This record gives sequence, structure tokens and C-alpha cells, in this order.
Amino acid sequence: MKSKYDAILLLGLKLNADGTPKHELTLRIETAADCWKKGLAPLIIPCGGQTPDTPVSEAAVMRDALVALGVPESAIHMEDRSLITVENLLNAREMLGKKHPRVLIVTSDYHMLRAKLICRFSAHMRPGGCKARIPREEARQQRRMEPLHTLDYVLGYQTGKFQRPRWYRKLMYEKFGIEDKKVTHANHGQ
Repeated sequence: MKSKYDAILLLGLKLNADGTPKHELTLRIETAADCWKKGLAPLIIPCGGQTPDTPVSEAAVMRDALVALGVPESAIHMEDRSLITVENLLNAREMLGKKHPRVLIVTSDYHMLRAKLICRFSAHMRPGGCKARIPREEARQQRRMEPLHTLDYVLGYQTGKFQRPRWYRKLMYEKFGIEDKKVTHANHGQ
């Protein structure tokens, strides 16, 4: 039977300081393993680099957890250079080396809309989605901030296409507390 997707893109999440996954990331990993076991795609690409305050990349932690859940290492291709969602998807697209690949995004429920927008319009892939259901109490702050992150992407600020105006930065970073994450050659691994 032919797989419905070329790959499952498992999007990372910042690790605990000791390099262990947060519960939310564990739920994403379990969801991706279930999708792979159902035969939805022949491979999983765990996406996520190493942040300065963690001892290992998100992708390496996800790979180890996937193997522990019964996914063979040969079905896992790590993308371990990215630090933000835009980079996750651009790097995964490059790894697939195919024009308009069909991918299944696995991420948290509240993050899916932005991930699919980025996948379709910046990485030029055809996305499907499988949401990891995150308990409301665990992601209260993230759910509140996600519409603002989506607006930031739609306005072109997360891709580095446009410079954020001073008033916008002040609003986003001082009023709402969003970190200033930009795609740069330094953190893009180029």
C-alpha cells in the first residue's frame, strides 16, 4: 500500500535544561509514532536544533524517543539545525528534495494553523496535519500567544522578509512578552 504522505514532520519544542522533553513534546512524539505505525508515511523527520542552554538537539531527543516507541532508526531522518518553526519547515523541505512534497505535520493542537500556513506558503509543501492534544492547563500561555505569533508570520516578520516597526516590537515584546526571534544566517546554520 502506498503511503498517503512523503514524510511526517515532527516539530520540536524547547527541551528542559537537562535535555529531557517536556510533556507537551512527549505527546507530539507519541502522536508521530502512531501516525507512522498506521503507515501514513515511510519516514519521520524530527525537526529541532540545539538551543544554547540545552545539552542536545530537540531532534536527537525525539529520535531516541521514537526508537523507544518502536520506530526503526532507518525511518527517521533528523533535521537538527533549526530553532524556529519557519526554519523547521524550510530545512525539512530541503531534505526531502522533492517539488511540492506531501507532508503530515505533527505538532501541538494550538500550533497547527501557523505550522500549516508556513508549510504551504513559505516551504511550498502540501500539508496535512495530526494534532497532539495538549491539556489546556499545560499550555495556557502558549494558547494565548499563538494568535500573535501567527500574526507575526502573516505580516512577514518571522521570515525576515520585513523589519518589525518600533511600535510593533514595543507592543509585542513589552506588552505581550513575545521573544524577538528572527531568522538569521547565524541561527539558520548557513
